Amino acid sequence: MSSSNPPEASVRPSTTPNDKIKTSDRLCPYFRSPKGCYKGDRCDFSHANPQTTPKSPALSDSSPPGETAEGSSSSTPDAPPPDAPSPDEPRPPRSYGGGRGRGRGRGRGRGPPRPRLTPEQVKEQALAQSLAAKAENAKKIIVYSEDDEQSWTLDRELLSTHSKTMSLVLSFSRKAAADTGARDPIKNMRGLLRFGDALENLQLDDVKADDFDTFLAGLRAGKDDEFTIEELQVILALASDWGFDDLRTRTIRDIEKRHQSPIDRAVLARRCKIARWIRGALLSLTILPDPLNATEIQLLGTTTAALIWRAREQVFVHRLQTLAAEDRVQADKCTDASCKQTIRGALLRVLEKPGTAGKSESDLATLVETELAMPETNKEGLCEACKSGSGLKDGVYDLVGDFNLARIVMEVQLGKEGGKWLEPV
Repeated sequence: MSSSNPPEASVRPSTTPNDKIKTSDRLCPYFRSPKGCYKGDRCDFSHANPQTTPKSPALSDSSPPGETAEGSSSSTPDAPPPDAPSPDEPRPPRSYGGGRGRGRGRGRGRGPPRPRLTPEQVKEQALAQSLAAKAENAKKIIVYSEDDEQSWTLDRELLSTHSKTMSLVLSFSRKAAADTGARDPIKNMRGLLRFGDALENLQLDDVKADDFDTFLAGLRAGKDDEFTIEELQVILALASDWGFDDLRTRTIRDIEKRHQSPIDRAVLARRCKIARWIRGALLSLTILPDPLNATEIQLLGTTTAALIWRAREQVFVHRLQTLAAEDRVQADKCTDASCKQTIRGALLRVLEKPGTAGKSESDLATLVETELAMPETNKEGLCEACKSGSGLKDGVYDLVGDFNLARIVMEVQLGKEGGKWLEPV
């Protein structure tokens, strides 16, 4: 009985639950290290036991150890590849997003960390910031409204550069005043007070907030900026009170280009001490047909209003005497009220020009005739005789004669020139 050999059992690799055959045939270099693979089942390399891995059918039993069928040498399975990191080398940290991303992830680059400051350095830095803030605040002043509801933060240079008076006010020191006995210059100013104990802060006194805004606009204005006559009056008043000489001169020149009522010009001339305005303004009030009202009397003062009324009275008496002396009215003399009003308007415009109030009667009549001949003068109020010029000359000389009489009455009390015209008597 022939005995047959038992069939060879197929060789199967014995695997453990931790063995995992990956699609990659490359063995994991850390699997058999003392620490093991830190990725575990998530590793991309093979964790198969080399001793249990079946041989490839392509290998021949006759091949010498260490060589494949094609004659090439094979590397030891346990040796890690040349480019693999060492098992003992620390693993790099995981990255959460790129450094160039625009998201808010932790991977965004923030630059090198700031060095920690010592307590002494922190104190020095705080002291430097405090000194810088004080130096910056020293360049500013705060102006408060009269009701404390509004304030303006202004550059000290803006005020001190354009006004010597404001420069003295802002540079005033109580310590220096105590040593020299000097008086605070703000006490001689109109419209401003010290705000509390702080010398660098000011407060408006009897000045409206809107008027102060108008003044600041005028101070910062350029050549192309324009203002109304009311705004120019406000700017002129405050510029005169606070010593802004350049702004005052510029505003006076702008107002002289406009037509202003005699009462406004007289009040502003006295407020701002403009001598070349006051004489013509007060004398213009003596030839107006309407009497002064209560407000105008209060603005001018009762003494000045009484003087104007006396000059008007003398003019009225002179007219009555002239009419009584004449047997009859000359046939070529115009008696139309509209013509007299037109001639009076021309005389008032002439008197607005500085220096004309002191001219002689003949020179003044010539100026009025020239004003009436101007193309822009409205001649619709003149009658046909006055338009032709035959009766206009007599009307001009009559009105200029009345003005000359009123001037004499005023000069008896105030003089021809001098400060009495500017005093609000």
